Amino acid sequence: MGLKFDREFSFRALFFGILLSVCVAAYSAFAGLKIGGVYWPIVTTSLVSLALLKLLGKTNSKEIAVMQTIGSSGGLLAGGIIFTIPAAWMLGISVSVYDIILIALTGGVLGIIFSYPLRKQLIEREKLACADGAAAASLIQAGDSKGEKSRVLLYAFSLGAAFSVLRDWFNAIPSYFNLDTLKVEAGKYFSFGSSVSLIPFAGGFLIGPRFTLAWFLGAVGTFFILIPYALYSGIYSSKAQVLTEIARPLGVGIVLGAAIAYFVLKGLPAMGRVIQDYRQAKWGRQAGLLLIVSAGVLTIVAQLDVLVSAIAIIGAFAIAYVGARITGEMNVDPMEIFAMLVMLFAKIFLGFTAFPLIVIAAVVTIAAGMAGDMMQDLKAGHLLGVKPENQMAAQFAGLAAASLVIGMIVISINQAYGIGGVEFPAPQAVAIKEVVQSSGFSQVLGAGMLLGIIMTLATTKIGWGIVPVAFGIGLYVPVELSVPLFAGGLMRYFVDRRRKTDYYRIVAAGLIAGEGLVGVLLALAAFSSIL
Repeated sequence: MGLKFDREFSFRALFFGILLSVCVAAYSAFAGLKIGGVYWPIVTTSLVSLALLKLLGKTNSKEIAVMQTIGSSGGLLAGGIIFTIPAAWMLGISVSVYDIILIALTGGVLGIIFSYPLRKQLIEREKLACADGAAAASLIQAGDSKGEKSRVLLYAFSLGAAFSVLRDWFNAIPSYFNLDTLKVEAGKYFSFGSSVSLIPFAGGFLIGPRFTLAWFLGAVGTFFILIPYALYSGIYSSKAQVLTEIARPLGVGIVLGAAIAYFVLKGLPAMGRVIQDYRQAKWGRQAGLLLIVSAGVLTIVAQLDVLVSAIAIIGAFAIAYVGARITGEMNVDPMEIFAMLVMLFAKIFLGFTAFPLIVIAAVVTIAAGMAGDMMQDLKAGHLLGVKPENQMAAQFAGLAAASLVIGMIVISINQAYGIGGVEFPAPQAVAIKEVVQSSGFSQVLGAGMLLGIIMTLATTKIGWGIVPVAFGIGLYVPVELSVPLFAGGLMRYFVDRRRKTDYYRIVAAGLIAGEGLVGVLLALAAFSSIL
């Protein structure tokens, strides 16, 4: 039985949705490696789908929703890959395009299958907010009068693309600005500057003031307090030593501690409902059976140990549920945070080597990300009256398209620019690498974990959730990223007060898409030239 095309799931929605998913995966990977995060792409893909299908004529809100569902799949899939796979390269482990395709498809399919049965419980019965999904539905329902929003997105995209071409192709814009070039005595203690890019600024705007402030405070703590004190007192002889031996393990420890505390506070209560929700769900038991099938596929095709495959699949099942529920309740998906816990469990209690640990982290992260994206899409579809079966098929189509290209994209970025440095710090992958290669818990890492737990208990109580994660990341990523990121978050604060957030959100998304997509094309061109 073939796929049935109608005015809701049309061939053109499938075709253009697949192209959109590939584009979203590309710019999300590029931008995510820079700013250490991937934002929900659903509003952006809704606007693109709305504009394109209206231009083609004879469309409706359901067809638009199906196309955007396909398109948005690429963003969170890219997030799952860039948060984990670069850790292998940093450790000198070869991961091929085919490995990445297999990991992406496995994690993505699990995320969709494990989250789809929860639609009735979470969307229809509990009516969880899924804020970005609801916003996308409102945008599609309202339309785009006179094409104003579409033009804003196009102009911002064009500006971001032109900026990237001028900087990276014509070298007309410097790629880096650093005040260390000023010959001042303080230069040996302080480091302050900025990579010249629109992405950190626009990304800071989308992330918001709370997280970017915490991130910046972490950078201030390292680069303006810890490093100067350590060098001035003679404890260490170089900035690199301070970063490697103090700042990085302390920051990673805070991230891990925050993950533990947040999972206990938010994850475990969600997990407590998992059996009941799946029993009540249509296809819920079939999703459970997929655990066994998926473990077998991962074992045979990826040639992994049966125990490694089992942990990856069970972890994906559990964390996909948590990701779907927390997305619905809080509009955030701490996918890589909970994946670190599964990986940490496997390392401490089972002692796996590096590559299996990274595979576990990747599969779990992708599953949680796709589950969160699926929940946003199902919310929009529910409000617009879209058949859920069509949305699930759409999600699979977007996943398949993005999975086939994401490996080449990330490998190209790594070959052309390098991942783990100033330009592409990839903080989550750095944290994965630190956990994988650690032979035990150092005093600094342990202190960081304790601090992360305490901070998260405090911030969760006042409604700030996982803000300590941003502080921990700020401790060890290059300060050149933290400055423009904080500037973008500060701008968001003032824009929110003027109630112009929706307009400038489109601008920020367009800038990221333009610079990110051109950056990927240039990386692919550079990569192909050395093959």
